[in-house]
Parts: sequence; structure tokens; C-alpha cells
Amino acid sequence: NIEAVEEVVRQFKNHEIPLDTMWTDIDYMDKYKDFTVNSQTFPKEKMAKFVDELHSNGQQYIVIIDPGIKVENGYTAYDDGIKMDIFIKNHENKIFTGKVWPGNTAFPDFFHPKANEYWEIQISRFHDMLPIDGLWIDMNEISSFHNGEIIQTSHTKSNIINPPYAINNKGSKAPLNIKTLDPDAIHYGGVLEYDAHNLYGLSETIATSKALEKIIGKRSFVISRSTFPGSGGYGGHW
Repeated sequence: NIEAVEEVVRQFKNHEIPLDTMWTDIDYMDKYKDFTVNSQTFPKEKMAKFVDELHSNGQQYIVIIDPGIKVENGYTAYDDGIKMDIFIKNHENKIFTGKVWPGNTAFPDFFHPKANEYWEIQISRFHDMLPIDGLWIDMNEISSFHNGEIIQTSHTKSNIINPPYAINNKGSKAPLNIKTLDPDAIHYGGVLEYDAHNLYGLSETIATSKALEKIIGKRSFVISRSTFPGSGGYGGHW
């Protein structure tokens, strides 16, 4: 809870240990949904006061977010994604549904020309509530707790899920959709996940960096779990 986080900061000060930045993992979220805070354990009023105190001491605050957006009508980040039609699709051109911390999730397609606008809207709305100084982006390989899509369908391109050359995935020549998207998931312009998989972390890092710089008005701070050559121009790797 926020009291525990405040205590960590207090103990750093009491023991005269320098602390530039305080970080918070997914515990601050409401049921692990991006761009939310838990009203019981991390109420937004206390969170805003805590961040203001950090800033008054010359310190920063950074939180984690994941690309997986909970499939839930009435959840703004999901509703906006539906309206702007920016989620990755399955091979039947329906929204691809995976599973991450909040449950069933859809994933923004950062190849989509409207995706950066969508991402900026979400970050801006969150920043208005909680003036963070940067973002720690996670699970963006894309990682999923399910092998491929939650809704099982026949695959028209099964040869790219179990390719004939059978790379030694997970040390057991496992299918390419183990704990990630199906390779025949579709990005904007008909680009297959098979061809774009390694670019997802980079594309999210670029979108996050551009959004933060526009919102905060200075050089952004982003660290990403998944990177690719060129990522260093927009963020760091953790």
C-alpha cells in the first residue's frame, strides 16, 4: 500500500541513503489495469500528495505499465481502443485476446497510425491524476500467460506456428506461440506477428517516449523489458 511505499522513502532519509527516484510495480493498480490506481490501498489523493512531496524534495516517481489492456466494457483504456480500432487482430480480423495480469487482454498495435495518439491519451489522462516522471514498460515481448489466443480457432497459416525448420524454442522445439501471441496475429497493414514480433517493445518504447515528452515537456524517461536495435534513442533496457 501507499503507506509502505512512504515508509521506504522515509527510511532512506532516516539512514541518509541518497534516493533519486521511487518506483512502484503493478500493486498500485486497480485489479492490475493500466492507467488506474487501487482506491483502497493506493487512493489517488494520497498518491498525488506523495508524488508532490517527492517532487518538493527533488525526487522523481516512476510506475510500471504493461501493454495488455483488460477486455472490459466501461474501462476507458479498452473502450478508447475499440473506438479507435487500434488493437492487434487475430487471423479472422477480430481483436486478438491474450491473458496477462488483469485477465483477458487486448494489445495495442503500435504499427497502427492512430496508436500513438491512443497511447498519448491514456498516459495524459493518467498523468493528470498522478504526475509521474517516467514509465517502466513491462511484458512487451509480447508476453502472455496463455499459449496463443484465449479463444481457440483454426489457423490458416499453421506452418508459421510450427515452422518446418522447428527452431529450438524453449529448448524443446515448442510452437512459436508459447506464452505469447500466435504468429498469424495481424498488425496494421496486414503485417503478421511472425514478422513483427521482435519490434513490439521498440514500437511501444517509441510511442511511450513521444507521449511523455509531449505531456511533460522535457526529455522522457522510459525503460523497457523488450528492446531492439535503435531502442536506445527512445529509452533504456531493464
